[in-house]
Amino acid sequence: MRRVHESFMRECLRLAARGRGRVSPNPMVGAVLVRDGRIIARGWHQQFGEAHAEVHCLRRARGDLQRATLYVNLEPCSHTGKTPPCADLIVASGVGHVVVAMRDPNPRVAGRGLHRLRRGGVRVTVGVLEREARQLNRMFLHHITRRRPYVHLKVAQSLDGMIASANARGRWISSSESRRQVHLLRGQYDAILVGAGTVRDDNPRLTVRHGPRAEPAVVVLSGRGRVPETARVFRGNRRVILVTQEGRRDGTGLRRLESRGVTILRMPGRDGRVSLKAVLRQLYLLNIGSVFVEGGADVFGQFLRGDLVNEITLFLAPVALGRGVSAFGTWTGTAAQVHWISRRGEVSRSGSDFVLHAQRDEV
Repeated sequence: MRRVHESFMRECLRLAARGRGRVSPNPMVGAVLVRDGRIIARGWHQQFGEAHAEVHCLRRARGDLQRATLYVNLEPCSHTGKTPPCADLIVASGVGHVVVAMRDPNPRVAGRGLHRLRRGGVRVTVGVLEREARQLNRMFLHHITRRRPYVHLKVAQSLDGMIASANARGRWISSSESRRQVHLLRGQYDAILVGAGTVRDDNPRLTVRHGPRAEPAVVVLSGRGRVPETARVFRGNRRVILVTQEGRRDGTGLRRLESRGVTILRMPGRDGRVSLKAVLRQLYLLNIGSVFVEGGADVFGQFLRGDLVNEITLFLAPVALGRGVSAFGTWTGTAAQVHWISRRGEVSRSGSDFVLHAQRDEV
């Protein structure tokens, strides 16, 4: 029976993943309704603020559901938020058995959904493909339990550890295949974060040009508030957040950006560098559950030094620049500080590049 449960749960996880980039800061959830060994309805959470997976699934169901089993990769909610409680809907539907991959760590749920199901006479099984379910929703789990966004560093560097040459800033190091992969990654995150130096030197757009999703927010770290207001990241209608050190007098450029709709966060810091922990806490309060960090070197170094990285993707191009900008600035961490990188990683190819991907083993 365990293998049968796992088979249907894998379909749940496949469906849940269709909400990637669209439902955050909510989790990705899929639901499958099975009767007499056959799937009779499917559903998934399609958009933040809209109906949950269980609702979509049960709307498609027909007939008596007492002999049916509902598979869902996350504990059904028990509270009223933007939508009514899914646990109550399941009980009212008459479903006889619910199989859940994992409990919801959200303090507003945290076992209450399972309790409501059991109290309503529904048989409940928990823990089927739990590790896979936790991996799928690792950003949500970190965000909801640590109360700060999940952080993924993306670094494109040469063989000799440079992210830019000394006299050719703004030129591509990685292959076109790797750049396409970066766009797909961007679309999975709530915000893209860069330092002011990257904005000044490279003037990137930081848009998603591959993959079906709305543009993520952009966060620019500029402790001294020195960022060109004509930069491309400030164009368009997307959400842009500029972080500067509190206590500094705003220049006319910052005031003009604020009048154009840019959110200005004034955060604690020193010597023109803001506290990244404070920034992440504030982004959490702004409903940003995940951050894709794209540079530059000083920002990469600060995140690693602060032990704030959950995942890293490093594109290693087969070139040597000789002189240039070191990927992590002047900081060199100890083996203990970066040891987590070797605990869960893989190496692959992307065009002419090697790709090192490593993840903190938190799931």
